[in-house]
Amino acid sequence: MVVGELDQQDRLAYRLLGRFAEAAAAVKEARRKTEGEPGWLNTVVARVSLTMLRTRHQGGFGMPDPVVSAGPNNEVGLGVLTALDALTPDERVAFVLHDMFQEPFEQVAPLIGRTPLGALQVEARARKRVSNRPVSDVGLTEQREVIDAFMRGSDVLDPDVTLRSEEIWLRGHGMVAPKAALLQAPCMEPAVVGGEAGLVSMVEDKPFALVSFTVREGRIAAIHAITDREHVRRLFARTTHTGPAGFPQNQQ
Repeated sequence: MVVGELDQQDRLAYRLLGRFAEAAAAVKEARRKTEGEPGWLNTVVARVSLTMLRTRHQGGFGMPDPVVSAGPNNEVGLGVLTALDALTPDERVAFVLHDMFQEPFEQVAPLIGRTPLGALQVEARARKRVSNRPVSDVGLTEQREVIDAFMRGSDVLDPDVTLRSEEIWLRGHGMVAPKAALLQAPCMEPAVVGGEAGLVSMVEDKPFALVSFTVREGRIAAIHAITDREHVRRLFARTTHTGPAGFPQNQQ
C-alpha cells in the first residue's frame, strides 16, 4: 500500500477512525508491529484501525474530531466524518482506502475478508451513503462571505438545511432557523473546521463550542456543532502537541 508523504499514516488512521487519540494509538501500534519492515506500515495501520472500529463501543452518537485551524486545511468536514461514522467498519475501510487513498480493490479485499468484487460492492454501498451528505461547492472565501452575511442577520439558510450536534438532528428551515439564530453572537470567532469555514465560540478567552458550515449554491446547506465543552477543550488543547493542521506529530 502506497499512501505518499511521511505523515500519511496519521492521515490514513485519522480518516479511518475519526478520532485523534484513536488514530495516534493505531499508528503507534502499527509501528510496533512493523518494526524493521516499514514497507508494511500503511497496511498494518489499516488492519489495526479496522480492529478498533469493530470493537469500538457504540454508546450513542458522538461528534468526531475535526481538524481545526486558523487558515486553510484540506481535511474532510464534519458532514463527511459523521457519515463515515455511520458506516459499518468494513464499509468505512473500503471507502477510505479506495475513494480517499486510491487503493485498488485487490489490496482492499484481503483486509476486509472479501474478493475484489465483494470489496467493490462494499465500497459502492458506502459511497452511496456518504454521497448523500452535502459538501461545500465553493472555496473558503466564498463560504466566509455567506457565513458573514448569516452573522449579520441575513436569511441564507437553505430550505432543506440540516443542523447536527451531539444532542439534536434537525432538518428544514423552520426547524433549524431558531436554533441557528443562537449562533449570531459576538463571542463567535472565525475558524476553519475540517476544511470548511466555521466559527468558534470564545467565553472568557476559552473555547466553548465549535461550528462548521456547508455552503452550496450561495446558501448554508448544513451546520454541524460540537457543544460538548470537554470535547472542544480537548481539540484546542491539542494545538500545543500537534503538527500542521492539527495532526499528531509523528511518534517514533
